[in-house]
Amino acid sequence: MSNNSNCLLVANIFAPIHGGSANVYASLCRLAPKGTMAVLATRHNYDLNEPIAGWQEHDRNCGYTVERLELLRSPVLPPPANKLVSVYRRLAIDLPIARQVLSKTLELIKRHQVGVICIGELVSMAWLGELARKLTGVRLMYYIHGEEVTTQFQAGSFGRKRLVYLRRADAVIAVSRFTRQTLIDLGIPAERIHLVENAVDTTRFCPGPVDQAFLERWGVSNKRLVVSIGRLIARKGFDRSIEAWPAVLERHPDAHLLIVGNGPQRAELEQLIDHHGVRHSVTLTGPVSDADLLAAYRSGEFFMMANRTLADGDTEGFGLVFLEANGCERAVIGGRAGGAVDAIKDEETGLLIDCQHPENIATAVVRLLDDRALRQRLQQNGLQHALANSWTTRALQFHQLCQSLVK
Repeated sequence: MSNNSNCLLVANIFAPIHGGSANVYASLCRLAPKGTMAVLATRHNYDLNEPIAGWQEHDRNCGYTVERLELLRSPVLPPPANKLVSVYRRLAIDLPIARQVLSKTLELIKRHQVGVICIGELVSMAWLGELARKLTGVRLMYYIHGEEVTTQFQAGSFGRKRLVYLRRADAVIAVSRFTRQTLIDLGIPAERIHLVENAVDTTRFCPGPVDQAFLERWGVSNKRLVVSIGRLIARKGFDRSIEAWPAVLERHPDAHLLIVGNGPQRAELEQLIDHHGVRHSVTLTGPVSDADLLAAYRSGEFFMMANRTLADGDTEGFGLVFLEANGCERAVIGGRAGGAVDAIKDEETGLLIDCQHPENIATAVVRLLDDRALRQRLQQNGLQHALANSWTTRALQFHQLCQSLVK
């Protein structure tokens, strides 16, 4: 094993994908001491079964090493019709991907004198961390956001194994106090858990003017814009936001919900928009550029992500988008669920509500649209909250942890 504290980060979800975990990993790499971070990522979205737009440009300009394979895990496919199909997939798809991933990982560990491997997705990549440690002696770290340890798995699946993997790790990072306590409750030794709370790059996510060109491009120049940003998956609550929108329109006919991002729930959300008759006042943008992402934050009257805990326990581990919106001096609405309670100071930087029920969402949206003084107070407090939670400090924490593991 190398005594070097250089770290190899392995992540299925990585920039230029827009989303909390992707932003977390990119920020750690960007602000780490030069030459200490390398990344193994993917060129293809495993859940959308489509290429990741803009990865070549990102990797050329990011300032740190990124190596990509087509996939790091098996793509999402329909359930196998029978055991024969399951065996075929295992032999023809799963194992070839795994061999390629392991080979590239070992190559990167050697080339970059890696002493620590950080696995960004426990569920799909724990096997890689364990095998890399066994073959090379690197220290093994898992980056835990929350849903990996709150989601209930069916009997016989990964659910029983994840605690074994976590207990064998050299270190486990928790992104919020909620996630840390969940890990402790599951029996992970507290001394092995390191709290590195999510933060925001306030040199990028900072106050700025409303982008009129952005508004015109999406046809919302004369609307009262509410912005939501994130991967289109169930726990983010975009479906509940759409269900709430007719009630918002009753009070504010000029309100418009702009949902920025992409994900496996997109087709379902499009159907919901049509079902509720709100096509004229709800827009799904799909993936956008970094510049347009910033324009979206700055151009809304406030930000909302109606996150909730699903029946299987899947929940937000933190909710980095809330801090990014605060950094752009925007008030936020979020769900009183998971780690969002660590990201939002209720009635100070935003509103925490029960987002299981669309009527609660509508009430909160109408309240902020009605009350300009409240919006201004929340956004001013939110900006100070963002400034107090900088990625520079968190990146230093991460690097110091890597150094401590190889001593």
